[in-house]
Amino acid sequence: MVSNIPHGDGTPTDRENMPWFSDGSIPNPSLIIQYLLQKTFGDEKLKKLELLTQFYHKQGLFRFDDKIYIFNQKLAQTAINKLEKGAEKYLDNSPLKDTFLGSSQKSPETRRAIASLFRKTSIEERASLMTEDIKKMCLKIKQQSLRSVNITHWSLRLALDIVGHVLLQLDLNALDGEQDELLECMVTILHKCYALNEISTESDEFKRANEDLDRITSNILKDALEKDDTTIQKRLVVQLHEACGFEEAKDNMKLFLMAGTETTASSIPVVFSLLTDYPHIQEELRDEAIDRWSEMIADPTTSLPKIESMIKEILRLYPIAPFISRQNNVPVNLGNIHLDQHSDVVIFTWGIHRSPYLWHDSKVFKPFRFLGEEALQSNMYIPFGAGSRVCIGQHLAVLELRLAIAILLHTFTFSKNLSTPDLKFVVDWAHAVVHPDKDMMFTLQNV
Repeated sequence: MVSNIPHGDGTPTDRENMPWFSDGSIPNPSLIIQYLLQKTFGDEKLKKLELLTQFYHKQGLFRFDDKIYIFNQKLAQTAINKLEKGAEKYLDNSPLKDTFLGSSQKSPETRRAIASLFRKTSIEERASLMTEDIKKMCLKIKQQSLRSVNITHWSLRLALDIVGHVLLQLDLNALDGEQDELLECMVTILHKCYALNEISTESDEFKRANEDLDRITSNILKDALEKDDTTIQKRLVVQLHEACGFEEAKDNMKLFLMAGTETTASSIPVVFSLLTDYPHIQEELRDEAIDRWSEMIADPTTSLPKIESMIKEILRLYPIAPFISRQNNVPVNLGNIHLDQHSDVVIFTWGIHRSPYLWHDSKVFKPFRFLGEEALQSNMYIPFGAGSRVCIGQHLAVLELRLAIAILLHTFTFSKNLSTPDLKFVVDWAHAVVHPDKDMMFTLQNV
């Protein structure tokens, strides 16, 4: 157990006299600290939590809003591996409630079918389809000849088409504008409701979006199942349908469509916001894309070390999944920390990745941090989780990001303009996603 905990002014005090402890072992911010956090950050909960990880860095955890936030490396790894998934308790009103993400009770057949969809080899076999989608997006952007390009909108359409081709083997034609209704549903549900809190889950707008999402997803699944199959290998979406039936397959397709789209559409704008701040880095990465262009087009899995390091740094500094939820159905010990039954545990990835006690220049964007020896400075890099419950979509996300960034840099030079918003983030606490609060606009010039 921890014997001494620092007061807000940094002076140690005996644990027995500590008012910050709710259960004798886990620090809890005092009312004074909570007041100061509110005065400083208002409703920006992510910033409050980040500051508390530094304040309690010696303890490695704290309690806030009835949740236990863990960021000590050893405790976090133990919690990830030992505790059960905790996402489902946050998804009561979510369209993803009945998906693989929202329920731990799915059958082994369903799990195997979903795992086969996202297997690294399955993703890489379809890498050339990603390349064609990205090149198509670049061509369409060129054809519009706009001074200010909404990269968020284009990233959404791109990601949706890639999900269609790679996971569903179906032409969704989002880049041609044929899925704007679906994308509007996604933005209403995930961004307008869960991230910005502009509408509630009880509002008519949310309910309409949810109903439309269900209808559109059902139609996409029907199209996928009715598609003539001339290949020897059974298509992955058919395997999923046979494993769990139409309704469950449809629910999981919502997860593929929404989660598979949102992560890329959140990350690409962040990348170019930073690269417009550091034009010399943009040029260095562009040089790599140009030098390896022929190899990459011939084999989309070709390594691009500098771009790959930059992506890792983006996911360190701004992890799209800022936390991992866990729960325990029985009392359990994590090291010398005792958790009562049904404790609400959060492994705080955002705090771990940005901790000055784990990373040199932790708040600084260092795109080549993951090249050479510096990559080994911390063993707690978990943008996709860890262990047996690692994010199933990580291979799709990483390959898609690498190809999209390389092809966009090979095609365009990015710069900011009067329409470009400052890079600020909002959090969808139900689905554990962080992304820019506004659409990201840039001026693009042909290379």
